Amino acid sequence: MKKLMSLLLVALMLLTVASAAFAEEDNWKIAILTGTVSQGEEEFRAAEKAIATWGEEHIITDTYPDNFSSEMETTISKLVALASDPDVKAVVMCQAVPGAKAGFDKIREELGREDMLLIAGTPQEDPAVIASAADIVMYADEAAQGDTIMETCAKWGIEVFVHYSFPRHMAMELIVARHDLLVQNAAAQGIEMVAVTAPDPTAEAGLSASQQFILEDVPRQLEKYAGKKVAFFTTNCGMQPSLQTACLDAENAYYPQPCCPSPYHGFPSTLGLELEVGGDDVAALQAVAAALQEHNAASRFSTWPSPVAMTIIEIGVEYAVGYIKGEITERNDFTKLNELFQAKIPGAKIANYTNAEGTTLDNYYTILLAPVDFNDYLPGGVNGPAA
Repeated sequence: MKKLMSLLLVALMLLTVASAAFAEEDNWKIAILTGTVSQGEEEFRAAEKAIATWGEEHIITDTYPDNFSSEMETTISKLVALASDPDVKAVVMCQAVPGAKAGFDKIREELGREDMLLIAGTPQEDPAVIASAADIVMYADEAAQGDTIMETCAKWGIEVFVHYSFPRHMAMELIVARHDLLVQNAAAQGIEMVAVTAPDPTAEAGLSASQQFILEDVPRQLEKYAGKKVAFFTTNCGMQPSLQTACLDAENAYYPQPCCPSPYHGFPSTLGLELEVGGDDVAALQAVAAALQEHNAASRFSTWPSPVAMTIIEIGVEYAVGYIKGEITERNDFTKLNELFQAKIPGAKIANYTNAEGTTLDNYYTILLAPVDFNDYLPGGVNGPAA
């Protein structure tokens, strides 16, 4: 009897130790830092979706300031505060605005968190800079969009291409690479390329001044190039609804894609649609196509079939969970990352970024999707609603 009791006691002790170990193992958190709804609703909603998927016990979130360029120290301090929680094992930041690199460095050096996985999405610091601080960097393939955007324009018979940006963006390596390729392809297609400097939405006048500029300048450009097909593009997220609105009912105004191509980027507010951001992408594209058709604009607008910014956060979190649980053993595992992307967006092209000097960054990944034809999402189209 004593022997049996001893065995039971040992078993109970082992069970207690195992339970404690499991509880400790399951006591992990992932921190997500995004912009606010006004600067990047998709990223904000993706963080909310991560909470719904993994639970508040595992996901914590915060936002960086709208005027992140002038409040960089706030962004840095928020990153450090998130990483100060010992249960936080990974940080996913998207967009990785200026301050991301400095914040990641502080996490490593001042907090000593060498164990932490750091993932940056849609970075606004030079590729080599952010790649030196993050374990994984992910970005829509902006450079290659210089091909895909102009291919769409050629298909539409565009004669003039208006590119809105501002000095801060035109100092970013990938935006410049896309711009240069747009210039090159426009020349090859016989399309006149027009560069217009818009107010920076992070400047003192704020986003509203940038939006108003777009609303006023698009009609000016259409008047200047009267009778010609004119495509418009802007590098800034907050300016997309204004650009879409300005193009919507203008017969010769074309909109090849948002800066962060997605079914949800600007379209819901522009078209008065109540779409679940990050929900059923096909249903969202069908709703957008129907609303565009009411303005005879389905053949003048395009985007990508899935929201890349949201997908970056979703996959970043999934990758981090796998890493925390030991299912992914490398901080930077291309095979695992690509598997996650193909499961979410079949056919997505994932590649390492190679800069102008020919240096390939093995932890910096670009994502490229094919543009959509909204006519395909109308009744009778290949992806249209069932009759």
